[in-house]
Amino acid sequence: MFPGERPMFYRHYVCSNAIGPYLVGVDAGGTRTRAAIVTLDGVVAGYGTGPGANPNSGGGTSGELTQALTTALTAALKELDPARVVHGVFGIAGAGAANRPRAVASANAAWAAAGVPGEPEVVTDIPVAFAAGSAERTGIVILAGTGAGAAVIDAGEIERRSDANGYLIGDEGSAVWIGREGVRAAMRAYDGRGRATVLAETVPRALLGEEAEPLLARLDRAIVAPTGAPTAGRTWSGSDLPQAIIRKVYAERPASIGKVAPWVSAAAEKGDPVAVEIVAEAVRHLLEDADAVRPALDDLLAAREGTAGFGLVVSGSLLESGPVADGVRAGLVSRFGVEPTPAGDGAVGAARLAAHRAGR
Repeated sequence: MFPGERPMFYRHYVCSNAIGPYLVGVDAGGTRTRAAIVTLDGVVAGYGTGPGANPNSGGGTSGELTQALTTALTAALKELDPARVVHGVFGIAGAGAANRPRAVASANAAWAAAGVPGEPEVVTDIPVAFAAGSAERTGIVILAGTGAGAAVIDAGEIERRSDANGYLIGDEGSAVWIGREGVRAAMRAYDGRGRATVLAETVPRALLGEEAEPLLARLDRAIVAPTGAPTAGRTWSGSDLPQAIIRKVYAERPASIGKVAPWVSAAAEKGDPVAVEIVAEAVRHLLEDADAVRPALDDLLAAREGTAGFGLVVSGSLLESGPVADGVRAGLVSRFGVEPTPAGDGAVGAARLAAHRAGR
C-alpha cells in the first residue's frame, strides 16, 4: 500500500484515522447484513458484514436477528469510538408494522452490545434502497432480491408501497419466488404433471451439489430436454430424486431457495421455454408493482407543479444484471422515459438517511 492510500474493504475506501462524529447505517437483507460507519462529510470510516436478518424471508429467531445485526455493527466499529456516534438508521427487510417490535428490539440490542449511546432509528430496507441510489427527495424504488416490491419515497418516508409482503403471501418476482418456481417446474417434470426442462437437471445441482449426480444419472433424459414438451405418460423419474429435493428444501430456511434463481436465469438466457416463462412472469410482477405505486408519485409531482425531479431506482441482486434486470429496465424506460439508477451500497444509503434525519 502506498503512503496515504486508504485500505479498501467491501468495495469502499475506508479512512481508518477518521475521528468522527459518526453516522451509522445498517442494511439488513435476507442473505446478508452490512453496516457502515460514515463521518459527517461522507467518508466511510468502518465497514462490517454479518449473516442475513430478514424477519419474513430469513425465517430466523429474534436472537439470530440480533446476532446478525450485532456482528455487522461491531465489525464496522472495530477500533472506532462508539461514543462519537451521533445517529444511526437500521434498514431491516421485513421491519414493517407486522414485525416492527421485533426489529426494533433487535436493533436496540445490537446498538447496546456495540456500546453506542442512545437508540437507532429503525425503518424497512425500502427507503434505504432509494437513498442508496438517488439524491432526489421523491421517487420510486423497485426491489428484487430475497424479497420484492416497489414503493414511492418522499423525504425518506414511504408514501405508497406494493408487495414486499414476504415469501408466503408475496415477494412475487423475487429470487425466492423465482427459485420456488424453478423447483416446482422440476418437480412437475419429474412426476409427469409438467413439461420437459433443463431445470430438472440444474435445480438438483443447485440444491444438492455433488449428492445430485448419482440421482441424475438414473434420470430419463427426456425430462431434461430443453423442449418444453409435456412429460405426462412418457417419463418417470422414480422417487429418489424428488424426495432428496423435498428433504433439502424443507430442512433449510425459506430464503435459501433463492439460490436456485441464477440457474433459472441461466436456463432462460439459453432459451429453455419453461425458464423463459418464469422470468417473464417475474418481470411482469415487478412492473405491476411499479404501476401500482405510480399514482402516488404523480400526485406528489403534480402538487409541486412539475418543478421537482424524481428518482427511479432499482435495487437487489436480480436487478443488477441478467434477464430479469433487462426486462424490468426496458419496462421502466417505456413507462417513465428515463433509465433507472442502480442502488449503491445499502449500508451507505442507510447512513445517508441517518444524516438527513439527524439534520431534520
